[in-house]
Amino acid sequence: MPSSSAKPNPSHTLVRDADPVLLGVRQARKSAEHGPVPPYVERDADHEIDKALQAAAVGGGLVLIRGDSTAGKSRAAFEAMSRALSDRRLLIPGRGMSLDSCVEAARALSRRGHQCVVWLDDLEHYLGPSLLDQVVLRELVCLRAVLLATMRLSEYDRRTPRQTGTAKGDDAYSRIDLSDPVLKAAHIIDLRRRWSDAELARTGTQTDPRLLEALRHHKRYGIAEYVSAGPPLWDRWHNARYLGGNPRGHALVSTAVDLARCGLVPVSTELIASLHSRYLADEESAMLSPEPLEEAMAWACQDPLGASRLLMPAGQDLWRPFDYLVDTLSQLPDAPPVPDAVRETAVEHARSVQERYSVGVSCYRAERIDLALRAFLPSAETGHVDSMLYVGSIFLDQNREAEAETWWRRLAKAGNARGMLNLGVRSHRKGQRKKAEKWWRRAFDAGLPDAAARLANVHEDRGEHEEAERLWRIALDAEVPEAYFRFGLLAYQRNEYEEAERLYLEGAQRGHRECTTNLAQVFLAREDYEEAEKLYLIAAEAGDCVAMRALGLLNEWRGRIHPVDEDPEERSRRIGESLQNLFHEAEREGKWNGAARSAREWYQRAFDSGDLTSLRLLGNLYQRRAKYGKAHKCYRRAAKLGDPASAAYFNKPVLAYVRAHDVPFDEEDKGDETPWRPSPRTLRVLEAALEIEADMAAEGLKELQDRPITTSDWAIGCFDVLPSQTWNQTLVWRQQMIQTFDDLAKDIKEGHSPRPRSTGEEMALHLALEHAAAITEDSPDLAEEFTEGLPEQPDDYDWFTCKDLLFEDHDVLMLYEPWMEGIEDPGDSVNQHMDMANLHPDDWFKPFRSADARDPDRDFRY
Repeated sequence: MPSSSAKPNPSHTLVRDADPVLLGVRQARKSAEHGPVPPYVERDADHEIDKALQAAAVGGGLVLIRGDSTAGKSRAAFEAMSRALSDRRLLIPGRGMSLDSCVEAARALSRRGHQCVVWLDDLEHYLGPSLLDQVVLRELVCLRAVLLATMRLSEYDRRTPRQTGTAKGDDAYSRIDLSDPVLKAAHIIDLRRRWSDAELARTGTQTDPRLLEALRHHKRYGIAEYVSAGPPLWDRWHNARYLGGNPRGHALVSTAVDLARCGLVPVSTELIASLHSRYLADEESAMLSPEPLEEAMAWACQDPLGASRLLMPAGQDLWRPFDYLVDTLSQLPDAPPVPDAVRETAVEHARSVQERYSVGVSCYRAERIDLALRAFLPSAETGHVDSMLYVGSIFLDQNREAEAETWWRRLAKAGNARGMLNLGVRSHRKGQRKKAEKWWRRAFDAGLPDAAARLANVHEDRGEHEEAERLWRIALDAEVPEAYFRFGLLAYQRNEYEEAERLYLEGAQRGHRECTTNLAQVFLAREDYEEAEKLYLIAAEAGDCVAMRALGLLNEWRGRIHPVDEDPEERSRRIGESLQNLFHEAEREGKWNGAARSAREWYQRAFDSGDLTSLRLLGNLYQRRAKYGKAHKCYRRAAKLGDPASAAYFNKPVLAYVRAHDVPFDEEDKGDETPWRPSPRTLRVLEAALEIEADMAAEGLKELQDRPITTSDWAIGCFDVLPSQTWNQTLVWRQQMIQTFDDLAKDIKEGHSPRPRSTGEEMALHLALEHAAAITEDSPDLAEEFTEGLPEQPDDYDWFTCKDLLFEDHDVLMLYEPWMEGIEDPGDSVNQHMDMANLHPDDWFKPFRSADARDPDRDFRY
């Protein structure tokens, strides 16, 4: 694979002149009278794809077409792009390479008045560190680029959230929760492999014999699947091992397929050849007199049908198996496991962060935890957050809590809320309740609703029932499993058994084992023993001792009433099928209750009628129910269409560019003799950032004056990145905002730490910290210039700690959240419950306390 540090020069041409085959559209089988690509048959999803592209064309965005291998994703994407964006320039970045040059090309085109489409066929090859991340995506969207991508379902599933071990109460750790932020930002459209009746009818009107032949096989295969020669190539591979075939070729392809199942792709000829003999070791293969290696490799790489090959070229001496083979084999109910030796080889040969992560996930799912740990650790050591989550969870599974805690700390320093949550659990288990509350508060402030349930327990223990109830409601709205357990228990105590059953079922579906146990208790109380047993079994498998005890009692009772003569395997299969049906039926009913479903429908109708605010309200509804991907899509679309609150949502200051700090992070109490203070170099860069922000704001104010800010404004200092509640403020208010930067910079000049004394100063410091972090990350030479003559210290530029300890709280950042709209009003119930101060823009420059008031005779810029 090419180095990720390479700087490709993505070629660009007009979309209308693009060649679909060169873009990855699969060729059909050879035909003397027809071209390599058959006529396009309209897909049911085309209308949705067109709408998504049209929306993305307004202000940039990522549109992802998702489906099985050979579902027709690339062709549907190409045709939609040709319909909707034919006049745009097409950028095609290299797979596995940095997208910096793509951003540069898009910027150059934008300066010349051209807009572009970035083609990302098989998106998984572009995701990851130094590739397509939030920063690159944001830059391209700001340039109004349309990113059009495809992705196989198997690859998407590899990157979807995954949780384990969500047990009851404060002793429950949060496990793996992976959700790629780029995928969360995408508008996803699913394309089915099996075609609908309407699609089949449209196929029947075509004259291309390849389409008509595929139509005759549609009951077993999808049209695109058959046209692209997926089934014939599958048969070619499997029939090759028999007499008169190509057994060594079969072995070579099998090796590449299993390496791909392990997450390692592409692979070299040398690696395939070194492993393939394992697939010839059985007696049957040995009797077939395998052909020479060179002949076998040539056979595997042939293109007999003019469509696809068993092994596809992927670079100089690099190959990848036809993905249809990998997906089809993986979906077989009796698919053979990947040999251990092949998995071990995949771990040894994984080099890049992406390869190690992909191989690690494959090993983890195959329950080869030892190999998964070997794969994840190198990337985790370099700060790859997803790998760190897996490593911490693996150590937790192995009861190595102290080692897991090390990774939670590293995750917390990297800004990961689940690391903070687990540090709170760890502190609570040690009896350090204040420290646990602090970590849970940080996790909650970082946007993790799961922490609300932990904090609710804390407030209940202190007798603060009103605050506890508020937090429980937040957790329930976010579908936190523990909240379902708590409200289910209350309903059961009130003899509201139907409501308790509903809540327990919701929690059980989300992996909360005590919800599963209590749901079983509901069934047991009405003497539905078989349903109770199904649920006790799943809870027991999750480690619940109460469920295990109940199963023992049930079996003892059954043995006394009538002998158990059912075959154990048959009994296990029957109960498993019943349990699966139970949860599938609940899933089909949907996780929306009636009120939420009705609200969703009304918001959609209002938006379709031209009410833009309803799109944001729909996003708020999704956000409160923890449908974060859908909420993000609503906000992104609303922002593009000009909704101020949604646009401001994307401006929230974060330390997104900062690497994890190398100073050991010690949270043990060591006394409070001297208050914490940033290092001199840290303060000097922060002072410079405050001065730069003030000067930029003053320059922008010359143009802005009293004019209200709109979503089309940019480069007017800090004012366009402030919460939308401030966008209509006066010239005097804006001058006061600039003064907050000057005042904090003066604090540093006079030898003090910049402790904000008002809401305006809090916001100024948040923006300056983000700016200072960008300086030390992106312009180290400038940072050196600012700090010349100051001694270096181990904690230089520890911006995360600055953000944690220079503020009393981060309430002001809640103004960026659309679902918190109105929280700035002192009469708002949430504002009152959380005892917030001075969030309304009119109060931003009032000191928090009388002692915080600044000298009215100090120097003023205006």
